Amino acid sequence: MIIKGNSQKPSKEFEEAIIHTGSILIDCHLCGRTHFGDNEDALIEDLGEKEYKKLLKDSKKNPDKYVQHDTEMVSWGDINGKQAVLGCPCNKLSVYENLFWNNRYIIEEYFSSRAGKELKEAKDTKNLADKVKKATDFIK
Repeated sequence: MIIKGNSQKPSKEFEEAIIHTGSILIDCHLCGRTHFGDNEDALIEDLGEKEYKKLLKDSKKNPDKYVQHDTEMVSWGDINGKQAVLGCPCNKLSVYENLFWNNRYIIEEYFSSRAGKELKEAKDTKNLADKVKKATDFIK
């Protein structure tokens, strides 16, 4: 099932923050599309001749579901535990970008509060470790 796209594309900055790898064949988990590069030899090696021909046939029959890129590798990354493909027509990355950007002050406050709490816990743990060390120094 393909989830319909969003008309707003994610910014280049957001895509660059998310994207961290490339594959010759990858599914976008945000919408269900299958993306593949243009390196026929690599695809045949990965899929086998029969599956490669089926992929080409499927992409001609349903180009909205099977998207061929004019690059060898298709760039992608993870967001919220899902594979997201750079340049996918769904543009679902923009939903996350808008969420993060529109709530940046809430996120900043949360990060500051959480980091402060974790820093206090780390200091408490360090103090406890120092006390244990001091108490056991005489055993040596």
